[in-house]
Amino acid sequence: MKRFIIITCGFILILFVFFYAVFSQADGYSDAYYLRFTTPKQSSLIIGTSRAAQGIKPSVLNRVLERNDLFNYAFTLSHSPYGPTYFNSIKKKLLPETEDGVFVLAVDPWSVSNASTDPNDSTQFAEAKLILGNTYFVNSKPNINYLLKSYNEPYYKLLFNSDHTTLLHEDGWLEIDITMDESIVNERVQRKIKEYQDQAASFKKSDLRMEYLNKTIEFLKLHGEVYLVRLPVDPVIMEIENQFMPEFNTIIEEISAKDHTLYYNMSALNADFIYTDGNHLYKNSAEGVSKLIADWIVKNK
Repeated sequence: MKRFIIITCGFILILFVFFYAVFSQADGYSDAYYLRFTTPKQSSLIIGTSRAAQGIKPSVLNRVLERNDLFNYAFTLSHSPYGPTYFNSIKKKLLPETEDGVFVLAVDPWSVSNASTDPNDSTQFAEAKLILGNTYFVNSKPNINYLLKSYNEPYYKLLFNSDHTTLLHEDGWLEIDITMDESIVNERVQRKIKEYQDQAASFKKSDLRMEYLNKTIEFLKLHGEVYLVRLPVDPVIMEIENQFMPEFNTIIEEISAKDHTLYYNMSALNADFIYTDGNHLYKNSAEGVSKLIADWIVKNK
């Protein structure tokens, strides 16, 4: 019996060491989220959905603002609309003693809306069952909690990942390197336009998500300066958004005034940039947009 226990424990130990070694190979190519949960707690954050994840580069903001602590903690519309799940994850990721942080919050109508029958019922918010809801530890390397619960590929891909079109940088910026052939881009744009048309038919404004946007602003203001930004998108997608929630800019301007924060509505620049699909800024345009945001912060400090 004793021999059996020793052999079993030895086998378990070998198995643990094996999986730990495999998990330790996870990097920025493994998926679009993992590294954000392996880095330390942060003192300055970029918050939002995939528009911000791909469209705001911490390296540019750090260079212009003469800092070294901006970190992109934005995910996707499915994972990180404003609400209790994202709010709690932000609190976990923020270094508690921060007093002079910079927080850039990307806002758009979808991030304060929901597709459920009751847009104000948080039990119907799908993100609670996704990565932010399932990942308790947000600064653990390797993050076994994430890899066991939320990594959706076979583990061997951590060792032999051949897809290098998506790279998540150590500062949280998501770089997408795909073909920008005009005809292919146009196809992606048309698909995205259709997606947003369908989304506009199923989504409803959520007062609860709006409340959590306010709570997020109020919480982060305790730790530094908060800046609200509406990122540029393809003009057709912007038109869909404006039809869906025509009062959105007025609402954000009211929040900005009430909370004494600044709001940079970049929608007047929609036609000035290049998009991979009409919704996400191409990496070169992300550089330019990030520089504009950083210059705007410097100007208004």
